[in-house]
Amino acid sequence: MRLDEYAAHDGTGLARLLAKGEVTPRQLGRCVEEAVAAVNPALNAVIELYPDALEGLPETASAGPFGGIPTLTKDFPIEAGRPAEFGSRLAEGFRAGHDAVYWARLRAGGLVNAGRTTSSEFGVPAATESPLYGATRNPWNPERGVAGSSGGAAAAVASGIVPFAQGSDGGGSIRNPAAFCGLIGLKPSRGRVTGSPNGNAPLLGLATAFMLTRSVRDTAALLDLCHGPDAGDGYEIAPPAGSYLYAITRAPKGLRIALCTRSWSGVEIDPEVAAATRSAAERLASSGHHIEEASPDFDYPAFLHAQKVIWAADAAASMPAMAKRMGRTPEAALGASVYALYRRGLAVSGAQLIAALSAYDRVTRQIGRFLARYDLLLTPTSAILPEPIGTFDPNRAGIDADGVFDDLAPKETFTALFNATGQPAISLPLGRSRDGLPIGVQLVARFGREDLLLAAARQIEEEMESAPGIWGQGRPAVHVGNF
Repeated sequence: MRLDEYAAHDGTGLARLLAKGEVTPRQLGRCVEEAVAAVNPALNAVIELYPDALEGLPETASAGPFGGIPTLTKDFPIEAGRPAEFGSRLAEGFRAGHDAVYWARLRAGGLVNAGRTTSSEFGVPAATESPLYGATRNPWNPERGVAGSSGGAAAAVASGIVPFAQGSDGGGSIRNPAAFCGLIGLKPSRGRVTGSPNGNAPLLGLATAFMLTRSVRDTAALLDLCHGPDAGDGYEIAPPAGSYLYAITRAPKGLRIALCTRSWSGVEIDPEVAAATRSAAERLASSGHHIEEASPDFDYPAFLHAQKVIWAADAAASMPAMAKRMGRTPEAALGASVYALYRRGLAVSGAQLIAALSAYDRVTRQIGRFLARYDLLLTPTSAILPEPIGTFDPNRAGIDADGVFDDLAPKETFTALFNATGQPAISLPLGRSRDGLPIGVQLVARFGREDLLLAAARQIEEEMESAPGIWGQGRPAVHVGNF
């Protein structure tokens, strides 16, 4: 299989070729190796491939709907025994001690973990420019960034290395890289994808893992495979009424959609981003949906203060254990942004943490009541276009914890709220800048309604399938199909 043939298929398409015997998992593994050799020197998206995983790929399709497709996972603990260095010198050499339960489900569905992708340090900065591996570059313009923290995953999928890749999202870390690289990025509802064998959801419930994809059908099929609680979870989200693959076959009608292009943080929204969001609203209106300009009413400064407290407390709780295990000190091994957050966390009291969680409870109720009046909320994903590498250098001297969040604001103004409140949110590739850079638009649904979110996304996707590339975008400048 030639690289251009390989990269023309999403995961579902490759699975069908596997099922018919037209290609083998071993051949797909060779495509991944060739693809990494072709484009990774320009992108720095893939840290390494696993020779044992690639050599172990069979000559016939394996069990499960994805039949042995190799994919890539983020530089976090996901699969037992694999490196998980968090993009940090503090964790250099660390290996995952166990499988994530959701990953074991995906593996049983036929996915093979063939290597790992770059991340921002400990997933904190929204720029994948880590002290350990340097900057990851955007396939559409290598002078631009890929956001974070799942930036390597986004660059790998957009450039055609793999049809989809694993990521995680604690404030926008799936959605913003998807927006910057022209992909589909779903953050499921809290609890939809279990965080077991640790907590239900990492980062005190703010974070969840899932995949960045090129197609809605892949997103639906992957969620069908990995959703659901694990024994011992402290709470269980209501299961979907049916499969997500079935849900996307039923086009929604007459949805009530709130359109918001008002910046909650006060960060200026790039005019091209605002225009793309309004264009998406017009597209939805042309499909028979009802658009109303509206914004949830909540106290953004109080929300942001609570976010700072929770993230800082989490850093203060986790860094000493990693430092002790690896025989290093946070002072010597952490990059400037993460060290600043860790230092802030050392001063957080128990009372402050409880107050922050209470603030999140209030905003969760406010957002829930707002969404009770609408089926979907439409916003920009990021307030800005992909920025030049180094614009938000997370390792610059003198940055403090407030500066960390100032750097995050242009990308997380519209995304981090839904990590706090738990609703599902998806970034869709619905715009291009004058310079050809992707623009993502975010849809948010009520808690637990991934089915509606995916059905609406599929309805849009159907209108764009005839044009080349992902959602008619064409091919990035750095793409395996060029080799």
